[in-house]
Amino acid sequence: MTLGASITLPFPRQGRIALVVRYKPSRNVPPPGEGHADVIMPSGAPVGFFVDVATERRGTLGFDVPGQVYGYAAFASYRPAYVNLADATAGNVVSGVLLIQATAREQDLFQRAWQAMRARPGTFTIAGWNCSSHAALAFHLAGLVGREIPGLDTPDNLFHELRRRHARRCEDHYGYLGFLPRESSGDELDLHCDVGIDAVRAPVTGPVPPRRPTSVGDGARPGA
Repeated sequence: MTLGASITLPFPRQGRIALVVRYKPSRNVPPPGEGHADVIMPSGAPVGFFVDVATERRGTLGFDVPGQVYGYAAFASYRPAYVNLADATAGNVVSGVLLIQATAREQDLFQRAWQAMRARPGTFTIAGWNCSSHAALAFHLAGLVGREIPGLDTPDNLFHELRRRHARRCEDHYGYLGFLPRESSGDELDLHCDVGIDAVRAPVTGPVPPRRPTSVGDGARPGA
């Protein structure tokens, strides 16, 4: 890998999927303003749900506004610090990454869930149908969590619910995250990427904080 990251994460196609919580500095510290939730596909591709670009540029608040599924190209254009290691480091954009060992069936269902959301993205609402709600739906359709996030729909609550259910097949990392596409792809949800993070590896297992509600929000502005 030429990312320059200290740790290479197990992508592409090494039996993992991941939840990414932006601005989460460590396991037991939630991100300020609730951060943002997106995911890493089995191929290593970054994918997430946001307010659609045109709506965000108009400054429309995030209540029942059009949504959009981002792939690598959209991240690189509109959230470069989420995919480029140099931008993440320069902007001090830390990410918490929860890696989950997934069966072939779970990976396939996860992929199909995001394909369906991309085909019909619907709306984005800050409370109740936000970035973490959409990520949770994909994990639910893959059979990894229930239909509802315990407490409020926040990235951190989803993070801890996944750890609570799957501690023995999870590991978490924190630091500056970067993606390096290996080749072009006709489907960004299946774009093969090397993924690296400048972080210290956390234990695979350990105490999981209890379920708890937190404040609602997904960053300082819609889609942040």
